[in-house]
Amino acid sequence: MTDGKLPTMQAVADTAGVSLATVSNVLNQPSRVAPGTREKVRAAIESLGYIRNAAARDLKRSRSDGIGLIVPDILNRLFVDISRGAQITAGRKGLSLLMANAVYAFESFEPLVVTDQQDQFLDYFAEERTSGILYAAMSDPTDGINRIRGHVRPIVVINYDQPGDWCSVLMDNRQAGRIAAEHLAAIGVRRVFYVSPPDAAQPIADRRRGIEEAAATLGLELTQVTTGGFRAEHGRAAMTDLLAGRRDGERFAFVGITDDLALGALHVLREHGGLRIPEDVALIGLDGTHDGAESDWVSLTSITLPGYRMGEEAIRLVLDEAQPGHRHERVVLPVGMRFGASTVRPDAG
Repeated sequence: MTDGKLPTMQAVADTAGVSLATVSNVLNQPSRVAPGTREKVRAAIESLGYIRNAAARDLKRSRSDGIGLIVPDILNRLFVDISRGAQITAGRKGLSLLMANAVYAFESFEPLVVTDQQDQFLDYFAEERTSGILYAAMSDPTDGINRIRGHVRPIVVINYDQPGDWCSVLMDNRQAGRIAAEHLAAIGVRRVFYVSPPDAAQPIADRRRGIEEAAATLGLELTQVTTGGFRAEHGRAAMTDLLAGRRDGERFAFVGITDDLALGALHVLREHGGLRIPEDVALIGLDGTHDGAESDWVSLTSITLPGYRMGEEAIRLVLDEAQPGHRHERVVLPVGMRFGASTVRPDAG
């Protein structure tokens, strides 16, 4: 840059001794340009500090090469993995991923009060004419999507199962509850406490239904324990109450809808002493956020979520949505389970 002026594409062409069309090809279709010429143009770009004006390019084309991703909470491991899968897959396609964190939070469960910025980011990406939007919704997305349909056609809904004029990528949340019950039955546990806040979001309700259905089929004695949140402190309070009411010699399982709930319960057991894990108390977390670090007192059994694959599938679908003859897809990915010492003895098997 010289004299306070931003370098132009013409300045790059003049410095490299090529035409404007050649510079454009290097930027947009480099395979069409001979390697030696490409290097000259790139050297000129670097020496001048040129950055192309994407806004002007997008204005001519009435859209951008960016794909918008709206996630409820970037601190949640699931949405981090979804974002990584989408970003890496988009990059391989020559596209950029623009991520917005809606900062979704439950302020209260009874009555239900939430704060979030999902609608404002839908509007923002529509105004920016992104090539598509990936929307990890926490509630019915129909009204918001209908509002912006005239601006952005390719839209994929992630982690919320709502029929509509869009593709969706889901994980099997009922399976998460189901495989927890199946695992506990397999290790001989019959009494199970399921610990969760009220059903304030679809994944919460689906995981509850999964464990209820499986418990009924397997003959498990399932008791619901309602908490005021998802954090370790809520798990600590729940386990403290369960131990106070425990019958002598009774073996039971604590299943938390989040790993943090189960980890909080584990801390109480460590302080309590005298109870063996998993012989007396078994524990499972259901959101896969804790990897079972080697420093753990007891490694936690938890589900594993297909977040990265969900991000990959979302990019595939949003690109396919833009093609003629596209038919909407509803993709449901399975969850898995990572076994820890909270349900399986290290020397077992």
